[in-house]
Amino acid sequence: MDVLGITKDAIGLITLLYEKYSEYQDADETIKSICTRLDGVRVRLELYEEYLFRAESNLRSRHKQVLVKSLERVTDILHDLSERLPDPITVAKKFAWVAWGKRRVEGLLSDLDVWDNDSQRTIFTYDMLNRIRGHDLHYERLFNTGDRSLAATWSLSRRIHSSNEVRLVSNIAIPPETTITIAESDYRYRYMARLGSELVYIETLPHRRHDNGGERRQVIERQNRIAEVFHSSDLPSMHLLSCLGTVRHHLVYEIPKPDVEMGGLHWNGSVPTLAGVLGNEIRMSLEDRFRIASEITVAVMTIHAAGWVHKDIRSDNVLFFYEENRQGYITRTTQIGSAYLVGFGGARPQASTSARYTENDLVKRRYQHPERKGTSVEKFDIRHDMYSLGVVLIELGLQRLLSELNDQDGEDIGARKDQKGIEDHTYLVNKSAHELRDIMGSKYVNAVLTCLTKSTQKEKTTDILREEFYDDVLVPLKEIFEGLKMRCSSK
Repeated sequence: MDVLGITKDAIGLITLLYEKYSEYQDADETIKSICTRLDGVRVRLELYEEYLFRAESNLRSRHKQVLVKSLERVTDILHDLSERLPDPITVAKKFAWVAWGKRRVEGLLSDLDVWDNDSQRTIFTYDMLNRIRGHDLHYERLFNTGDRSLAATWSLSRRIHSSNEVRLVSNIAIPPETTITIAESDYRYRYMARLGSELVYIETLPHRRHDNGGERRQVIERQNRIAEVFHSSDLPSMHLLSCLGTVRHHLVYEIPKPDVEMGGLHWNGSVPTLAGVLGNEIRMSLEDRFRIASEITVAVMTIHAAGWVHKDIRSDNVLFFYEENRQGYITRTTQIGSAYLVGFGGARPQASTSARYTENDLVKRRYQHPERKGTSVEKFDIRHDMYSLGVVLIELGLQRLLSELNDQDGEDIGARKDQKGIEDHTYLVNKSAHELRDIMGSKYVNAVLTCLTKSTQKEKTTDILREEFYDDVLVPLKEIFEGLKMRCSSK
């Protein structure tokens, strides 16, 4: 199965199409859009070519079959495009193009759009970033074709893996004289605020007021590093907030425009997190819960694809804005904004070292992987993020915080260490397999169980885990939400 050869043949076919379509350019403006679309497809195929050159021998058989099927599909579309413009070029044929050929080609362009969107939703798209992120020419061409989703993830990856020295402080530092009004908050180190007249979300990295100069410098360097990594307007599409910069000891994040109006409703000081919604027993519709689950998972997948681990995934670190009715409920007619993963104070590149100590914070410990609870703590990697996400998905499905769930002896689930931590893991798996299945369905539960169980299998490599996370968690959750949305819109 020569996947690389099929890819090269498809690229060669696009080159021939360029030559043929250029002869028709004076016949109709649609030709320009065709060439733009072909350029986008060509860049994606060249990315595949570069990726396969490096990774073909390591591709699993199942993924080779998926990729070959995708390549054969786009090759068939390209052949059809070629046949719509027969040789030799004559004035009569150009008029025929305007009269009827254009409609057929527009249908094929729509097919190319569908293929391109589908190809973005494969594990290859994410895995490519880890192998070819340093290729500036590929990145520039991809960005210029308008593929903002992959280009934004690639750009995030490049910022994460750039030199650890903070280079852009002058670009991310907000003038200290800027007026900033911080609201009261139920949380330490996070607030709603106004930067001038603009509504923003603020996080402050934990630090001691009376520390030595070295520790304080480390906090400032860490703060600037986070600001640099998240200083991009493309991030909200991946359910990550864009950092406007730093002011004094604060990281200032922009509230995406669709959420600004609802964000103003939370100017009473309560930072609107998933934990707050669940803790106050505010009910969410099934459709919103599936959507939020999908959005959080997209954010986690993006961070992992870009080469970082979050290290603190929990309901407190899922931010979204909403309206309530008079009874304090979120109903189907109530507007609820997108979910965003926040709280990156402890995030780091996957390959870097991590602290191997037992977490003493009870809230954080509830979401931790069993390996991080014992006396011998494992180095943090994506498995631990996967597990934490699984716990959040349980809470979201049950609409209850983990702190409200007790075992048969009345002990706090998730907060215990050592052997008790293993028992908590078993409890969560059983809870998912039974109670959660009745509420959210088998597909959702299988995604949760993938997070909880596959992340505890030590023999799994990072590449295999990333693939399984994509195939068995992200894709099913997206399918559930999109299917439910279609059913709701058809009523």
